Amino acid sequence: MKDIWRVLSGGVLACLLSREAVSSTVSPVTVPLAKVVSDSWSIVVGSVEEISEYRFSNARKKMVTTRYFAVRIDEVLKPRESISKNWDAPRIAIVDPQEMFYQEQADLIAANVISFADRRYPTKVQQIAAGDRLIFFLAAPETADKLPLPNARFLICGRAYDTLAIRRAVLKKLK
Repeated sequence: MKDIWRVLSGGVLACLLSREAVSSTVSPVTVPLAKVVSDSWSIVVGSVEEISEYRFSNARKKMVTTRYFAVRIDEVLKPRESISKNWDAPRIAIVDPQEMFYQEQADLIAANVISFADRRYPTKVQQIAAGDRLIFFLAAPETADKLPLPNARFLICGRAYDTLAIRRAVLKKLK
């Protein structure tokens, strides 16, 4: 039995030291509507007023850029309270956590040394433009506390927004 462990340990060590062992794995994970609704701290209907860029320094002190959406909140679907009760201002900056992750970890992804799950909602929206009215599935406000953007919120997962056509399905899931 000891010999088996020595051989296995030697094999693992050889793989770790060989150049071919360096690889990354991206596991795409589709997050269905029911899960996005239940996991969201808040669900809002809002109008995209502008699409801007946010520049920040990543862990390796390199400047990177990610986009965010400046959204005017028109209606709060979850929790079912007034806008003023849930928000300091009716306009928020929405950041996609997956886009930010890809920017923060770009060096490691390019070097094939990081593995991660790419959690995304299967939205029907191909591209967001100023003027679009969409449903946004948001994480708790404290997840974005470190962002210097005023009233910033992260989406609950990558691309967690959709057209108003799913509003009825969202309300049904909230019951």
